[in-house]
Amino acid sequence: MSHLLEVKDLVTTFRSDGKEFNAIEGVSLHLDRGEIVGIVGESGSGKSVTMLSCLQLISSPGRVAGGDVRLEGVEGNLLDHDAESETMRQVRGGRISMIFQEPMTSLNPVLTVGYQIQENLMLHTPGISAEDARKRTVEAMKMVNIPDAESRFDYYPQQFSGGMRQRIMIAMAMAPRPDILIADEATTALDVTTQAQLLEMIRTIAKETNTAVIMVTHNLGLVARYAERIYVMYGGHVVETASCRKIFHETQHPYTRALLRAIPRLDDPKDRILIPIDGLPPVPSQRPDYCPFYARCEYRCDRCKEHKDYSMKEVKPGHFSACCLTEKELADREEELKHKDYGASPERHLTDKDCLVVKDVRKYFPVYKGLFRQKVGEVKAIEDICFTLKQGETLGVVGESGCGKTTLARCIMRMYEPDEGQIIFHGEDVAHKKDRELKPYRPQVSMIFQDPFSSLDPRQNAGSIVGESLLIHKLSSDRADYEQKVDDLFRKVGMDPAMKDRVAHEFSGGQRQRIGIARALSSNPSLIICDEPISALDVSIQAQIINLLEKIQAEMGISYIFIAHDLAVVKHISDRILVMYLGRVMEIASCDELYENPLHPYTQVLLSAIPVADPVIEEKREAVSVQGEVPSILKRPSGCPFHNRCPKCTDKCVKETPVLHDAGGGHQVACHFC
Repeated sequence: MSHLLEVKDLVTTFRSDGKEFNAIEGVSLHLDRGEIVGIVGESGSGKSVTMLSCLQLISSPGRVAGGDVRLEGVEGNLLDHDAESETMRQVRGGRISMIFQEPMTSLNPVLTVGYQIQENLMLHTPGISAEDARKRTVEAMKMVNIPDAESRFDYYPQQFSGGMRQRIMIAMAMAPRPDILIADEATTALDVTTQAQLLEMIRTIAKETNTAVIMVTHNLGLVARYAERIYVMYGGHVVETASCRKIFHETQHPYTRALLRAIPRLDDPKDRILIPIDGLPPVPSQRPDYCPFYARCEYRCDRCKEHKDYSMKEVKPGHFSACCLTEKELADREEELKHKDYGASPERHLTDKDCLVVKDVRKYFPVYKGLFRQKVGEVKAIEDICFTLKQGETLGVVGESGCGKTTLARCIMRMYEPDEGQIIFHGEDVAHKKDRELKPYRPQVSMIFQDPFSSLDPRQNAGSIVGESLLIHKLSSDRADYEQKVDDLFRKVGMDPAMKDRVAHEFSGGQRQRIGIARALSSNPSLIICDEPISALDVSIQAQIINLLEKIQAEMGISYIFIAHDLAVVKHISDRILVMYLGRVMEIASCDELYENPLHPYTQVLLSAIPVADPVIEEKREAVSVQGEVPSILKRPSGCPFHNRCPKCTDKCVKETPVLHDAGGGHQVACHFC
């Protein structure tokens, strides 16, 4: 056998409405020792199902219907072994380990983390004693940089932060010393700095132990930084595979090209237009017998429908693609597309008029303990927040989880009343107004939420969700006017008004978010707070929503506060950016200034942690490392909140809290050395 793992013609089927359909069809891939391979594609492309099929973890109504999976050192086809056989139990966890996306749901909350790692180790290491297993467990915890590993052996999962829980999962996966580690969206739910730390750690461990790694992700930036080879999946097929550099710089398949055009990059010019992929991936039960990407492909021709053989072909040495078009045909079509009018960035008209002025806003939450619920302290969620937002401007707000972004948004919305400070909206301070006094303010400020599904009432149809604000604020004169305004809102967000009688579960993720945007627009606001509005969406749909938000802003002159953790997206849509850490503002600057000349050490760390979807640029970038994780807001460090992780920390940083000041040209920073 020439490869550590070799998969050929894998087919997995699912049964629905009495019929079977192929979820993945004819997938082939291989993996060598010490190699890091990326598998990328939109949701539903078959990435996770492929990995679970190899391990025989597909449960009813699904089944692995065919294929050949060979693992070095195991005789025969893995799929010939019963899923519950001793051979497969030793392969799963012993030879091939998997890290899942959400660590809290993967760990048992009633067992200590040490016990769970040790249990996995003893299960897959025959003959090991409990004492040796404990030693190996502590070594594994130290390997993933968990401080005080010996004492934390007896901690429960809920006593760790999200990043630390994911480290526990990595330690559990690596403790039996597997040959292959599968990271299935293993860092998607984590902050960018924690994500960068963990992936660097996985890469280091893999190279030191000669472990092969499969990264399953939708993030093209991550595979550009870490992967050596890439498999691109779409509609249950592998559509392209090659080395990382070839995938990004000698792209062959139209789907891969479309993905790269749809994603914002950290090194993009501000006015670059994102080109979304029209339509949605095919439902497996309705997949055509020709190229599954045909309906969304800008390169398609009549021959694509006639071409039924969708197998991979070598187009260049080591570079395989499943497209029937020749390289010349692709190049000719590419030249035509260069002259295609995708529209220009919408022209906005910024004014000097202040929409929102936030001055010294603070919000503390009391902490109660004991039988009589006595107050024992305060959570200082946000402190001394100051910024100005012009009418028609977009302010990006970035920072790690727990930094106070959403608390700030809720204070501006007046869902919370600030303890101190002013929130001046169009010249009027609304920070401490009573509910009845806020009635004129409510329709002027709207919010778009992170999860488009949970933010929509499953019992209401889309029309009533969008039109509810019109009724509450009495913005329509009669029933006919109400229906007309709802129809206009649907058209404004690019949806057919005929869909307004459907309920939330009948829409795709992108359509649900469009309904959320229409709802936010219904009260004709002058400020919209976008709280992570695209993080739950696929990259192609993200581009559609970003373009839509920019178009609406240009047409209506709305101001945005755009909260996100993806700095590439924030750079694309924002005029100025505010960086927060542990409830304080670290830096505020114009978009280009912040990315070209970040002054605060925390901003430098954040920018370094965001990968660029280009392996050549990634090789040249200088990494800015950071130690540790974000401290608990209950135990905020004295002085500068970032001092315990900052490489430039001095005694002054420990003792004195830096004040936000102008470093020149409107660039504000809270650092003693800037």
